[in-house]
Amino acid sequence: MTESVGIDLVETNRIRKILKKHGARFVNRILGQRELAAYAQKGDKVNFLAGRFAAKEAVIKSLGRFLTERPAYSSLEIINDETGNPCLDFNGLAGEKLRHKKCLISISHEKHYATAVAIITAGK
Repeated sequence: MTESVGIDLVETNRIRKILKKHGARFVNRILGQRELAAYAQKGDKVNFLAGRFAAKEAVIKSLGRFLTERPAYSSLEIINDETGNPCLDFNGLAGEKLRHKKCLISISHEKHYATAVAIITAGK
């Protein structure tokens, strides 16, 4: 059962400008430890970062009804499962409240944009 949905759209050029201005400080603010490892392996770092940023914004929007505080971007680790699909790691996020939830995520890139959708469902 779908419990909430979030969506976001990011202009990749905006991310490119922020990355150029703030560099590693921005990257570390956005990505968690496992995401940083994946980021280091990527050829197109701007698109990867834009996609993760859009996904985290979508996740925050979808979690809005469950959380009382906005989580830090880096605490929302979006990792790839064994089939390569992006998924949210709920560890440490909101403990008991979200323990029985699942977050489906889709990330897409198109020339100058990255977009993402996050859907919170009941059950693991």
